[in-house]
Amino acid sequence: MKNWQEVWEHHGDIFIAHNWQECSSERRKDWRLPAQFSYFSGGETALRVGIVASESMPKEDEFLLAGMLWANRLSNGARTVIYFIAPDFSPFFLYTLNKIGGVIAARAMYWRERLSPSLYLIPDNTVGSSTKYTLGEARPNWSKWRQELNPVAQQQLAVVRDFFEQLSERRVRMEIKPQSISFLWGSIEIAEIKRKGKKFELTTKSKWERDIEKSRQFQRQGWVDSSGTLNGEFCTTVLSILCHLEYKEKNDELKSRERLSLWLHYGGGVISTLWGNPREWSWLPKDRGESWVHDLSQWFYFEGDGQLSIICPILEKPLNNASQATLLTSVLERSLLLNTGKTKPMNSIWDSRIHWLTLSSMEGDLRLWLSWLKAPEQFQIWTLPDTWQKQGLNELACRSITAF
Repeated sequence: MKNWQEVWEHHGDIFIAHNWQECSSERRKDWRLPAQFSYFSGGETALRVGIVASESMPKEDEFLLAGMLWANRLSNGARTVIYFIAPDFSPFFLYTLNKIGGVIAARAMYWRERLSPSLYLIPDNTVGSSTKYTLGEARPNWSKWRQELNPVAQQQLAVVRDFFEQLSERRVRMEIKPQSISFLWGSIEIAEIKRKGKKFELTTKSKWERDIEKSRQFQRQGWVDSSGTLNGEFCTTVLSILCHLEYKEKNDELKSRERLSLWLHYGGGVISTLWGNPREWSWLPKDRGESWVHDLSQWFYFEGDGQLSIICPILEKPLNNASQATLLTSVLERSLLLNTGKTKPMNSIWDSRIHWLTLSSMEGDLRLWLSWLKAPEQFQIWTLPDTWQKQGLNELACRSITAF
């Protein structure tokens, strides 16, 4: 493990505090600080100073949360400066640090082990950079996906599409990717088309089913025969899967996020009144390094009266999710993902707010996170009623302290 104390001693002039004390493993455990980072404290009574350090490239939402939890522990209401130290940072992490405010101030330093000096304080003008970054690739539409198949496969694809479009009333939707097309019931994938050269394969999907025997029963291949008909075994299996999922919904056997996804994907009721109609997330990651783009696809997007509204469900680990949401908001602000000219025209304008849809039991932790931000009003807290799983989203309570 790295001897961080030596690093701090060799760079005394770069910090505003000295005589660093490391947080013990016992205290880290008691305070529920992420164990993969190192924590140090210094400063005086009127100004507390902390360090959170990582030897490798950290998962940035976890790193941000670790630093803020440590700063909050040190602060106890006093002015506190927290240094984030790692080999590198994304521009979105640096921009997020500019959102930190109140009694806590955040700074970032590069640590380059083989260089001397090995610590480099990142200037504030870099942290608040206004540069826009290009991320992701536009999700293909049905026509583009179809054009890359041979003529026979194109005709077969049309038959498959017709079958699943007839199931839209049972809340089946499709999600197109460059090499595959998923058919989903809420967030649950029930079938998939996978590209195989100029042809495709069609199968049901049942990994979501915990009962191994039932999951096997739901596995079926599909094909279009010479008469242009989708094989009956596949169709029957898909319908059986839908009946099974609808039964689980009726008997409260769905996971909370699965049930919430159903309500949000299909809108209606108070959702339409508040935010308008559901809209598909238009982007896919270009490579593995663009996990931001994938994470944003887990949110929900609505358009109404010329406005784009973004909903982020938080049903567990509220501080972890709040940390990730703050970073992802920076991705939206500092990238071209919501640029109207890069993909199909977007007539709606984002008002820069994120709506946290959560449980009343998690409101306290979310308010704690907001107390660390300069502009807490950017994140609106909406609590679900206690009866939402049975009665739906007929009522939502806005619990935000302030609004734009």
